[in-house]
Amino acid sequence: MGALEPFVWPRSARILAIVFACLVSAIAGGAAAAGFAYSYAKALGDTSLANLKTQLAETATAAANESRVLLLQQVTRANETEALLNATIAQHAEEKRQLQERIPHVSTQYIPAPGAAVKPVPRCVFTAGWVRDFNAALGVPAPKTAAAASAAEKTAWPAAGSDAELLESGVTPSDILAHAQDYGLWARSNLVQLNGLLDLQEKD
Repeated sequence: MGALEPFVWPRSARILAIVFACLVSAIAGGAAAAGFAYSYAKALGDTSLANLKTQLAETATAAANESRVLLLQQVTRANETEALLNATIAQHAEEKRQLQERIPHVSTQYIPAPGAAVKPVPRCVFTAGWVRDFNAALGVPAPKTAAAASAAEKTAWPAAGSDAELLESGVTPSDILAHAQDYGLWARSNLVQLNGLLDLQEKD
């Protein structure tokens, strides 16, 4: 028997094997490259998302801090305004108390001329019509109808031009002065509150 000769692939088969090997290598390389590109793009996307989340969180924190500071400033201003308002109203009330103590002194006696003796104040008459017009000037509403008014209201609110409006009302100078003190306290308190609100609006 003769010696066996080694098997030799035909030339075309060798070319096909080389091409196949190159193809497999190219596919493997492409798959590796695609995997790397995907991983790289994913890493970039994750980094960008993380940066965006951080930026949004920082912006939200800064906005919250700014809002908190503004709120604290508003609360401080409101507290200061309230304290000033309460102090002013208390001062007005004390001034009214002092005035009330002087009502009997200034409404029951007088001196007709410098150096003269003190005399009782002459009786001062305020007509029912005068009281009606005084109250109307201050915005106190008149009774809606004569039928609905009480007997006291009918006496205090006679019709304009009637004889009843010239009757004595029973109101004394002391009553008028006490009323002025009450009205003055109310008006001054309202003015202080209004000015306080205007000051707060200007500061805001």
